[in-house]
Amino acid sequence: MLLTWVSLLVWEVSGNPSYMTCDFNCLGGYTPGSAFGYMSIANIGATTGATCAISTDIPGTGFVGGTDYQVTVSSTQALGQKIGASSGLFGSASTADQDSRVTSHAYTWTAPTCGSVSFRALCGAGGSTDEVWAAAEVSSTEAGGNVCTTTGSSGDTTTPAAASGLELTSGLSMTAAVDSTDVTIEVFSSMNTWIGIGFVEGSSPSMVNADTFICSGGTVLRYWMTAEAPPTGGQVVPGSSCSTVSGQVSMQFTRKLQAETASQVAISPGTQQMVIYAHGSDGSTTLAYHGSNRGGALVDFGSLESVVSVGPTAEASLWLHLILMAVGWGTLLPWGVALANRARDVTGAPGGAWFKLHRRIQVCGWTIQLVGFCMAVWYVQALHFTGPHHVVGFVAVVLGTLQPFNAILRKFCGHPEPGQSKTAGRRLFEVVHKGGGYIATVMGMVNFDCS
Repeated sequence: MLLTWVSLLVWEVSGNPSYMTCDFNCLGGYTPGSAFGYMSIANIGATTGATCAISTDIPGTGFVGGTDYQVTVSSTQALGQKIGASSGLFGSASTADQDSRVTSHAYTWTAPTCGSVSFRALCGAGGSTDEVWAAAEVSSTEAGGNVCTTTGSSGDTTTPAAASGLELTSGLSMTAAVDSTDVTIEVFSSMNTWIGIGFVEGSSPSMVNADTFICSGGTVLRYWMTAEAPPTGGQVVPGSSCSTVSGQVSMQFTRKLQAETASQVAISPGTQQMVIYAHGSDGSTTLAYHGSNRGGALVDFGSLESVVSVGPTAEASLWLHLILMAVGWGTLLPWGVALANRARDVTGAPGGAWFKLHRRIQVCGWTIQLVGFCMAVWYVQALHFTGPHHVVGFVAVVLGTLQPFNAILRKFCGHPEPGQSKTAGRRLFEVVHKGGGYIATVMGMVNFDCS
């Protein structure tokens, strides 16, 4: 809790808009003179113009799908920045940030294959600057006039085509049309979120060596994934569409049946092959960690039938992780540490009783926290380090797991007799064992506040 309050205080005093979680729609809520309420700043600056401005190198004729353009945010004084796009991507996201205070910064934006784009930005800083400004919105359209015909606003009464094909999981379905050389795949989600599917060799769902297609930010990108980590280096899929209608998302793309490179997986109609899928939570339209929203199915593209659907057992493993870590790091391990520190000289207690009790409690806590860690790995199906909770927890588990092994060194560093001084080996053991135990215990308890 203390760390949380310290972080909030630092952000309030010296933060900038890049620290905010705010997408394109959220940025639209901040206009000149409107309420702000972050970084100890009550209102957005009452004027616009050079105080925070957006410019692009997109030609007046419009953008070309899949092409990279420079979108620059500038200001009259050095400020932090946050920019958002209504479509297209800054790397793999629809927003981008500049943490350092600058007067100008250029962002690389990849254009979608159809429709239009608008950019919104905030420039500001807390502390001695204590100002934030909203840039005037800048827009452009696709050069060829290609309209995303299936895209509508949230109030549009049009609905996407019915998904009469295969249901991959609740709220996510797929259709496929196969000819002699190509397959056209359309994926429908009943939620307004990013969606993705991939093709892998073998019969087990895995992100490793997966040929994936992801619809996010109005663009379909194709990734070759080699690890269970956020994808990078995606390529825009020609002729694809990533569109939203009445809060529902559809992705359509056409690909060759055969693998054209080593970074692709062939599709063989008439045989069963693994198709993996993932999506975000409702309202999360920018590619992010999927959590338990993923799985796989063995699909025959000849008949579009799923033989086996493989989903995660997320809820059970997550609850076990929470319960076991609460018992281990929240109860047993701190208790054992407290006994070793405060119960050595209890009147009437047999000699060494504190040590026996300390060892028994710590062995129970050690075992429980290790099983709890395994449940977390099972839940995410990998070692994902996507936030403070994961990093702090991993370090605490490593330090805690090493404790019984460095405790073995105790017998090589005998306790000094009354009146004798501690040997160098004994002092080193106490620093390593006690220090490691204290650090691990504090980290394990604090980590409940990082989740």
